Amino acid sequence: MIKGLIQRFSKAGLLRNSTTLIVGTILAQLIPILFQPLLRRMYTPEEFGTAALFVTAVGMLVALANFKYESAIVLPEKDEEANQLIGGGVLISLLFGLILWVLILILKPTILHFFELNEKEVSYLFLIPLSVFFVSSYQCFNFYLIRKKAYKASARNKVYRRGSEAVVQSATGWLGYNQGLLFGNFIGDFVNFIGAFIQIKNQGFRIQKDFKQLREILRKYWQFPVYHAFPSFLNTISLTLPVFIVHHAFGKAETGQFDLSRLVLSLPMALISTALSQVYLQHQAEKIRNKLNIQSDFWKVSKVLFWMSIPLALVFFFFASPLFTFIFGRQWQLAGELTAVLIFGQAIKFIVSPMSSTLVALQEVRFSALWQILYFSAMAWLYLHPGADLQDFVLRYCYIDFIAYGLYFALIYLIIRRYELQR
Repeated sequence: MIKGLIQRFSKAGLLRNSTTLIVGTILAQLIPILFQPLLRRMYTPEEFGTAALFVTAVGMLVALANFKYESAIVLPEKDEEANQLIGGGVLISLLFGLILWVLILILKPTILHFFELNEKEVSYLFLIPLSVFFVSSYQCFNFYLIRKKAYKASARNKVYRRGSEAVVQSATGWLGYNQGLLFGNFIGDFVNFIGAFIQIKNQGFRIQKDFKQLREILRKYWQFPVYHAFPSFLNTISLTLPVFIVHHAFGKAETGQFDLSRLVLSLPMALISTALSQVYLQHQAEKIRNKLNIQSDFWKVSKVLFWMSIPLALVFFFFASPLFTFIFGRQWQLAGELTAVLIFGQAIKFIVSPMSSTLVALQEVRFSALWQILYFSAMAWLYLHPGADLQDFVLRYCYIDFIAYGLYFALIYLIIRRYELQR
């Protein structure tokens, strides 16, 4: 059955293009995975918990940094407009980073107290604005590569990023530098930024200096900052807020355990779902410009992801705890127990997340915004009611994901049906 689905899926060109990105992403993600057993013995759960806070903060802020103009880069018919969108996105990211740096300088004592950081850890706060700028700009560059169908170039950048991060973290850990996780992540962001910029230059990107035209293009795609940026920021907070909830309610060591579980569970998303989402967006945008049917692709992709998620969920449910103990050491057994529960919420995210790019292609991001606000409200409730212990928390988290993403899938289908009736 799966083979037949994949064969039909391949005819649309989606699988061929996605495979290039997926293979590159697999190679990129294998690097940190292969280094994890070593790193988990070099650094303590508390140090991983601190690193998780910093990485999560960057992920949250990146969602707002360029006002989501990167999502619009695949939409214009002319490359000149796409170039302007890249320039606008990078410029907005730079201004956002500068404002963020000033805020950190002003609020440094408050941040230190709230997150229980020591002086050495606080000094790394000033790397956050730089990382936000690097990652946000990289996203603009990467969508340009997707637009140009330069999937191999996009895949190579992921390998460069993860490779540099793993080498630096391992070297600093071997030297006994307990903040090596943070430093390695920052170096990875920098390498990713430089590599992607070189790649888009090779693909024909040229810096545009017509600021009047820049303003016109940014105004043309006003829906993205208005309906997509802030709700997307809320959605990113919702996805990363559990790290802060665990830190606030249960402590740094538990945050390290929870973060390892999230790291492992995010692999299917990173390996397949995210790469597929980018190709799916480009593919759907092209079909919509030509007023072609998109519903058939929606069902084909959904079915493939569904049948891929089932064996993954079963393996993690039955074997996560012994696998974590064997691979990472006995001190990480709790992370395995959490993974056995969280896998079900992650499975539905794996299926639905790529489908949400259809709303971007249709420029119906206001509906996505509505769902993101509702999801954020659910996570805010979870922050106020985390449960009696960590196991109780992950059960509540899983229930919220299952219900929320089920509703999201139904919403996306209804929007697609409306498009099909109107085209």
